[in-house]
Amino acid sequence: MDWLLAHATTAHTWGASAHRCWFDAYLSTYAAAVALRNAEMPQPADRAAASLPGMVPAGPSSTPETLTFGGLVDALDRISTAQGWPLPAHPAPVRAIMDRERTKWERMRLWPDFYNPSLSIAGYCAERVYGDPAVDAARFLESFQVPNGSIANSPGASAVFLLECERRGQQFDAARLAQLRQYLHSRVPANIGYLDQVPHFVTAWTVMFHHELGIPKPPPLPPRALDELSRDLFHPSGLLCTVGVGATIPGDTDSTACAAIAAAIVGRPAPKAAGLDMMIGSGGAYRTFLFEHDPSLTTNIHMAALLDLEGDHERLLPVLHWLHHQTTQHPDQVCKWHLSPTYTLGEMARVMSKINHPLARSLCANASERLSRTQNSDGGWGSDGSTAEEAGYAAIGLAAAASHGLTGGDWNRTLRRAHSFLSTHEPQLTPLWLGKTLYCVQPLVDVLHTVAIRRIEETCAQK
Repeated sequence: MDWLLAHATTAHTWGASAHRCWFDAYLSTYAAAVALRNAEMPQPADRAAASLPGMVPAGPSSTPETLTFGGLVDALDRISTAQGWPLPAHPAPVRAIMDRERTKWERMRLWPDFYNPSLSIAGYCAERVYGDPAVDAARFLESFQVPNGSIANSPGASAVFLLECERRGQQFDAARLAQLRQYLHSRVPANIGYLDQVPHFVTAWTVMFHHELGIPKPPPLPPRALDELSRDLFHPSGLLCTVGVGATIPGDTDSTACAAIAAAIVGRPAPKAAGLDMMIGSGGAYRTFLFEHDPSLTTNIHMAALLDLEGDHERLLPVLHWLHHQTTQHPDQVCKWHLSPTYTLGEMARVMSKINHPLARSLCANASERLSRTQNSDGGWGSDGSTAEEAGYAAIGLAAAASHGLTGGDWNRTLRRAHSFLSTHEPQLTPLWLGKTLYCVQPLVDVLHTVAIRRIEETCAQK
């Protein structure tokens, strides 16, 4: 509680500022209000709950929905109800998301693979088990606990699931519950992320971005990391999990595509993209996870890169058409996994520059034009102030587009201004990725910073 009170965003709110990401602000503040009530501090809890409606935009919001926002708000409601505490008056947009997530959870519960950690995301979403008698909690614990004692490597899922076990008062495996408690009691507030580790994510992206430099030597990674990446690509589910084998979180399409591309770059074996056909939804777009409401832009950008690499035009063309439709109908749409539109635009420009198809060239040119137009006065990128991560995505994407003649305007000046920003600013570890809350993949920021500077120098020298 001392840590929580010391790290409020304002006197009555927690998490990101509402204008930056209202989902994060809403969820973090509601969680803090529940904790305050539990600590018998009703007045600050009331003030936190009263601030929630003001966080929700009056009109349509371009901020992407986090993966489990509606389910987590619903779980906090059930905890409050069980304790006899008043519930906040959730605004209509929040209730709509909660209803949508509730329907998805009910569909998942009826699914034969609900307790299968290789395919089911239920462990990662274990907060939803609270107050749900239809879930076999003992079986759930056995299915989704990992060797470190947690549920799916998620502190939040672990904490709320333990509350449910205690609420039920039934007999559970004593050793498993002791492991779960030990895991939670060993967490340090300042270091708690929504996941404990994402090693494969960092490995794959380091290889992909280092490859943009065109250097034949291996990327700066230990061979063991590359061996494990390739090994885990052959998981029986066909999906690679960024946390590694045994995490009880299913793999996802985006991570699998990026890892397969990285494996090809470094000459490691990888399965064919056709093994991901189960993830294809309506319109030929790929879902990131099973039961996902809406496909992700960047998941399909990276799948396009993998399909092009394999020469699989039968599966590639529907993805290109879907991306073109999405960006034409919703030009300001951002990726659901990342707060910044620069991430989507940078990856669109970088990947589509290499695909020899009119739709891909059009997507690259449009992304490049928007990147040039949205550069900040200091030479960086970022809707809430320039960051090294956003500037890195933008610069690498623009340089790739320029190398293929797909940029307009004075791209050389744009890249030189980006070089000036990156060279004079130390990398900031800004939380931009969206999971249950905002987080930063810290090793990736340094990779982007270094590669972007060198990529700009190479491109400007060649032109």
